[in-house]
Amino acid sequence: MKTMTVAALMERLSHYAPDEACCGTFWLADDFRECDPSLTDDEIQAAMEVAHHGHDCSVGYNWEYLAHCIEVSKG
Repeated sequence: MKTMTVAALMERLSHYAPDEACCGTFWLADDFRECDPSLTDDEIQAAMEVAHHGHDCSVGYNWEYLAHCIEVSKG
């Protein structure tokens, strides 16, 4: 089951009132392909899992972090 999807994000956010204040950013498969155009959908999913579980709020999500997560997920 893919957990890193727009539907999963919408489910998580559905527990909050629509007018609840929030701030954030999200990255899509196309963003990961910007770092490595050869990625398959499964490889992107794996890299997203690495990004999600290894997130450091002091670093955030940026191009270097996405490239790192791709490298880690490929082994």
